[in-house]
Amino acid sequence: MVPYLARSAGAKLAAGAVGALAAVPGFLLKTLAAGGGAVLRWLHLAPRTGRPWGEHFLSWGPKAARAVHRRLMRRAKSKYTEATRPDVALRFPQPGRPFAGALIAPGGAHFGGDLVSVFKRETEGVREAYARYEPPMMLAVAAEYWGLPEGLTSTAEAVRQLAVNTADKYPADARMADLVAQVYALIHRAAQKAGEVGPLFAKVHEHDLRRYEEPRNGEHMWNILERRQDGSFGQRQPSQFVAVCQDIAHVYARYEPGHMKQVAAEYEGIPDGIENVAAAVNLLQVRSNDRYPVDKAVVDAIADIHTLLMQAASAAQELMPNFRRLHAPDISRHEAPRNGEEGEAMWDA
Repeated sequence: MVPYLARSAGAKLAAGAVGALAAVPGFLLKTLAAGGGAVLRWLHLAPRTGRPWGEHFLSWGPKAARAVHRRLMRRAKSKYTEATRPDVALRFPQPGRPFAGALIAPGGAHFGGDLVSVFKRETEGVREAYARYEPPMMLAVAAEYWGLPEGLTSTAEAVRQLAVNTADKYPADARMADLVAQVYALIHRAAQKAGEVGPLFAKVHEHDLRRYEEPRNGEHMWNILERRQDGSFGQRQPSQFVAVCQDIAHVYARYEPGHMKQVAAEYEGIPDGIENVAAAVNLLQVRSNDRYPVDKAVVDAIADIHTLLMQAASAAQELMPNFRRLHAPDISRHEAPRNGEEGEAMWDA
């Protein structure tokens, strides 16, 4: 645990240092661009209104810091996983089918290690389903931006339910409920931040959206590829992100673990589960940056959501180590039973 915390702290320090270094040339280029723009405006060679020149250079520092932090945290998590547990199964059923309980994963020797958490299984389905989705038009992309808060709220609701059950149902230390609640709070923050993306998109793309919402006569004549020559326009689309995330909360609300091994599997699966959802958000960010015709401000806003989710995943890494520490005597009965399982079972309540 100590090496992981050290690597996590090192990742933050390195990200801050790289971000500061990258910000210096960005600031210099911004100054030069702003100065050049002022001269061109004075000579009437450039419009006097519009976005200030060179603003995008200021994003170099934050972008570099986020990239370094993500890379180092992935490495730290990989090292932590190798040191604390064996590999688990990577293929799970898709969401939308009746709940069948926790799954067995090969090679798990520690308490709860032979089970795959329900949360992780459901979020793996989210990650795979969202990777296959290809929005057919920009109104479908817009639906993804507007659907981010609802999808993340469904994710957060499952973690909140785990915190409530830990406090009210499971024979667990009360401090575990507090730790799970802290993870929930971070995902909830990400969901709140996600609520800013849709309005931001609508603001910076007001003209583009008006072509759908208030089409002028012959609006299709402005189409780049001359599509929809009949003058018809698309309708608002449902969010695929919302659709694939809804099962997380629905399935988790019905889940009733019958043994603390299953509860342990949930604590252990929360970090990977959050990262699965974060991967779907990151995919939307990458596509928005590389493929969709959207303003960079929207891309940066989605990147902020991804950063918050990765912070939640990092905090969730503390759940299983603390569970083992707080319940060491109980867990030892299973991992090192005295006089075998039959002998230890004489202490069963």
